[in-house]
Amino acid sequence: MKNQVYILLLLSFFSVVRGQGLFPILGGQRAGTSVFSFLNIGVSARAVGMGESVVALNQDAASIYYNPAIIAQLNDTEISISQIQWPAEINYDYFSITHRIYKQHYFGLNGGILHMEPMAETTEFHPEGTGNYFTFQDWFLGFTYGARMTDRFSYGLTIKHVEEDMAGYGMSALLLDMGTFYWTGYRSLRFCASLSHFGKQVSPKGNYEKRILDQNSGSEITETKEFESFSPPTQFRVGLAFDPLDFKGQLLTASMQLNHPVDNAEYIVTGIEYSYINSLFIRLGHKFNKYEEDVTFGIGLIIPVGPIKIRVDYGYANFNHLSDPQRFSMSVSF
Repeated sequence: MKNQVYILLLLSFFSVVRGQGLFPILGGQRAGTSVFSFLNIGVSARAVGMGESVVALNQDAASIYYNPAIIAQLNDTEISISQIQWPAEINYDYFSITHRIYKQHYFGLNGGILHMEPMAETTEFHPEGTGNYFTFQDWFLGFTYGARMTDRFSYGLTIKHVEEDMAGYGMSALLLDMGTFYWTGYRSLRFCASLSHFGKQVSPKGNYEKRILDQNSGSEITETKEFESFSPPTQFRVGLAFDPLDFKGQLLTASMQLNHPVDNAEYIVTGIEYSYINSLFIRLGHKFNKYEEDVTFGIGLIIPVGPIKIRVDYGYANFNHLSDPQRFSMSVSF
């Protein structure tokens, strides 16, 4: 009976995915067709070190960003913060908190803000600047609930409010993440899937004026237009992970994952993590069919302080054209 419940949950999950038309053209390029694109930025230095092939890995509190079901795989209360140095002097700050509230029920809170210093306004007539400045800011705040049905299966949901503001033009939306986590029972093999940033199409608030040529009079006129709507950067992930080496304090974890974003081509990511006595971590990752970003690596260290474990991680991703972003994460579990 329990296996039938799991199958029904998985079938319902995949029917939602297909019902929303998330697989219109496999492999087709759809870049630049979504809003809130900052949600595609990897938030965890540990995850980025493995190429973000982490949908099937219960790493830390930041893992719920990739798969909400992971929250029910974390027994300790965890707090994680990340600081990402993005190209063009843009910074992204992220935090995540997870806690078991009662028996097999778990609750989490996470959020992030992408921000920059005020930028000078320029026009075609004032290329050196008009004397005015504008700001750009994206942020989200999410609430996660997860439950462990058995020692092998868990699921999770995240509801988050996302908002963007650029030079006075803003838009906001409620988005949904959902995921499953399943230990197959064959050694350490686990198989997981998640759907992130799911929601309706969004457009900026207000309207704008557009100058066009009147076909009747031949003179230029101004029309008031509403902004066009675009979908959020919904992404479907499915992956597996296993531990080919677990011997005398040495653990090697390997993972593979297929990503299907609605605003770009499908791509495959792989990652490995080697740990020594659960204190020192070395990570490598590679993204296949990803135009800008390919090779990643990272290191990590766990420092026990009494009953508290402090984790420090660094993640690097190679960008082919832009400056390479740097990621630093720190988490505390107790």
